[in-house]
Amino acid sequence: MTVTLENGFLKQQLAAQSSATASAVKLVIVNLMPNKLETERQFVNLLAALSQDVRVTFARMATHQSRHTDEAALQAHYVTLDDIFYQDFDGLIVTGAPVETLAFAHVDYWAEFQAWLDWRDQHVDQTIFECWAAQAALFVDAGIEKQVTAQKVFGVYRSQVVANTPLTTGLATVSMPQSRHATLPEPDTSSITTLVEDGQAGPIVLSNPAKRSLYISGHPEYETETLINEFRRDQKKGQAIQLPKNYFAAACPVNTWRQDSVKLYNNWLSQVRTHTLANL
Repeated sequence: MTVTLENGFLKQQLAAQSSATASAVKLVIVNLMPNKLETERQFVNLLAALSQDVRVTFARMATHQSRHTDEAALQAHYVTLDDIFYQDFDGLIVTGAPVETLAFAHVDYWAEFQAWLDWRDQHVDQTIFECWAAQAALFVDAGIEKQVTAQKVFGVYRSQVVANTPLTTGLATVSMPQSRHATLPEPDTSSITTLVEDGQAGPIVLSNPAKRSLYISGHPEYETETLINEFRRDQKKGQAIQLPKNYFAAACPVNTWRQDSVKLYNNWLSQVRTHTLANL
């Protein structure tokens, strides 16, 4: 379906595309990843494969000085929380960030991240948190503490669906890229339900109906080459890194997760539409 960008680095490239319909789902994506353009492209391509038109606004952390993207360009192309504070959105997506080895309080935009969560409660119908954002939001929402791992959880994991809900409709297993230095324990609170879990990688998808939030430990949006590019990046930095697990066939990267990512996001988008229409 059609993805209409309200802003972002890709906006000019996609300006010639037809606009989304008036019924398009209104999303804001807080892009915490270092390579903003690459992450924009990944999410736009995933959202374009869904069954509902969407309108996307990209947001940044005002309290963080980017080391990978020109700050003036970022300010020109992205909004902050203050810019949209009085607006309502159908959905919020917060990406991962390469800060999972830091204590939450040591992340320079930690206070602002918590402000986004407070804003979510009043201005957003449904939210997805991915990777570090999922770890951080679960800590704020339910007091669940991440566990830093000795070795990076890195590869593609096909994990088992353990709860049948509208969010897992049509899925028995979920294949998903993982690229993180921390994992999550099994939740010990009734407010959080594990929907998908893996014997090696831990909880993969968790739900919090009271907060209308979905926490995803990995990166459904990743493109086929993303993991091998991250492997080469880490090697170049001299970091100890193993080849991504369950990723290669005949020495070539294979995308086994795209269909599951589209299904999971389509299920989430159906939840967004259901709640939005109910509130009209």
